[in-house]
Amino acid sequence: MDKISEWTAKFFGHLDVNGIEAFWLKGANALLVLLAALFVSRMLQRILERALRRNNQIEEYAIRTYKKIVRFIVMVPGILIAVHIFGWNLSSLFKGGGLFALAVAFAMKNIAENYIAGMMIRIEHSIKPGDILETEGTMIRIKKIGFRDTIARSKDEKDILIPNSHLIQERVANYTFKDSTCRVWTFVGISYGSDLKKTREVLEAICNKFEGLSDQHAPQVLMTDFGACSVNYKISVWIEDPWQSGQVKSKLNEAIWWGLKEAGIKIAFPQLDVHFDKNFRHEDMIQRAKEDSHRQ
Repeated sequence: MDKISEWTAKFFGHLDVNGIEAFWLKGANALLVLLAALFVSRMLQRILERALRRNNQIEEYAIRTYKKIVRFIVMVPGILIAVHIFGWNLSSLFKGGGLFALAVAFAMKNIAENYIAGMMIRIEHSIKPGDILETEGTMIRIKKIGFRDTIARSKDEKDILIPNSHLIQERVANYTFKDSTCRVWTFVGISYGSDLKKTREVLEAICNKFEGLSDQHAPQVLMTDFGACSVNYKISVWIEDPWQSGQVKSKLNEAIWWGLKEAGIKIAFPQLDVHFDKNFRHEDMIQRAKEDSHRQ
């Protein structure tokens, strides 16, 4: 080391040996910081790539982009710290840059949230392309998970762009997270004069004959309550394709309508009974109306 310092001093001429030793020491420390930053960057990139590749449907360009983001986040501070250790005073830059970074962070808050949320969705595999979700009362099918937003298709054949942070922060129902079994239910009310035992038999027969139902769950027929004008039933069936739930419910309602009609069971509808007072006389009402008009 002493020989190298003496040779360097002769090469630069105007520098003494102590200055050269300090120069090499700072350079070695800066190099160690760079190597450490490079090691951490590569290690994080490998961990991230391994986690992302668990999802077979992820695109290669997405993996490359996320790796570049990780490399940028780790290497830029590492280079700045190494330069500062080497002898270039960057304190003023750090102070001014800190304020600037804070302002940029506030301005880019939503974008950063969406990027991080997209990475979390890909790593956790909680939502995948092809999944059927329900958010804010709307059923959608996921087409593509992007960096900032997720593209989905609604039943109205509309392409919807959903911010990734919304899928992380809000309550979202995933019909195909573990399996695609979905329950479809409807309600029907029958008149109070109907035979309840016969009604249950007819409704259960309708469900058992209904095509396209799942074998994992048996249909259910439940009498829910006594309404103002009807005895109410809830009929539940299970299907394997949640996307067809609307059509299945429509067909189920039609099957219930025709089944009850053929069985002679009356489907109730709202009614209003009006009872008149026995002492009521139409002539008295007309006389009172005339008297009120004369007073006015």
